[in-house]
Amino acid sequence: MDLVESHVHIWTLRDPRFGKHPDSDFKPDREAAPEDLFAAQDEVGGVAWTVLIQPRYYLWDNTYLAQAAEAHPDRFVVAGRVDPMRAEAPRQLRELMQRPGYRGIRLAATENPATRWLDDPSQDPLWEAAAEARATIGLLIQWRQLPQAAAMATRHPDVTVVIDHLGFPDYDDPASLENLLDLARLPNVYVKLSGYPHNTGDAYPYLRARPFIERVLGAFGASRVMWGSDWPVCLAHATYGQAFRSAWGLPGLTDDDRDWIFSKTARAAWRIPDGRA
Repeated sequence: MDLVESHVHIWTLRDPRFGKHPDSDFKPDREAAPEDLFAAQDEVGGVAWTVLIQPRYYLWDNTYLAQAAEAHPDRFVVAGRVDPMRAEAPRQLRELMQRPGYRGIRLAATENPATRWLDDPSQDPLWEAAAEARATIGLLIQWRQLPQAAAMATRHPDVTVVIDHLGFPDYDDPASLENLLDLARLPNVYVKLSGYPHNTGDAYPYLRARPFIERVLGAFGASRVMWGSDWPVCLAHATYGQAFRSAWGLPGLTDDDRDWIFSKTARAAWRIPDGRA
């Protein structure tokens, strides 16, 4: 199986051409350029494609990931970012989707969780543009905010929606998963099996996450769940290999389940060709 990795961030601290966005508060402590990613992925082997997620380090400046996708057209696709609060966001999304490798955008509701904006009617033009451009929308969103995702996925059934990091459940509260499980009724919603090595605060193999993962797989099925390492954010609690093996080794997975979770689901959600380009 050619693996498809659904959630990686890249940035560079070495190249002054690609500096931090002036409005970003993110201060990375390590280099995370494509060559660093490829070295990390060698621990697993067989990663054919990777979905690059525009990091907070660059905010709305998509230049670095765009050039990475152009340099590695047979390995990377990209989820970029536009500022959803700006009236020109729909136009910017359409322009992004003209760039090589771009498959959609990421919206980060968690960055201001006290303000409800995701399901406001002012956001509908952005989602309409996504439908027209066949842009997948990834959501960095907390479990309490997921009803907003449900509202938008219902209003825009032609937009593929991907929920990051199992919707950030509270691993001390099984009931916090209910909002995510409710989204299983919407066929355009997918879930990333990611983030738990960091978010559980647990050690490898992150057993606290397993009951949550089992419930998500039971509700969505393997064909709507995709694995992602969250590299290099994961490195505080997991090597790339540990992030991979903790998911690959989940009890009860069949070969068909793994084929979906580690390849076919991400290919479908992010429109990735089968095999190398």
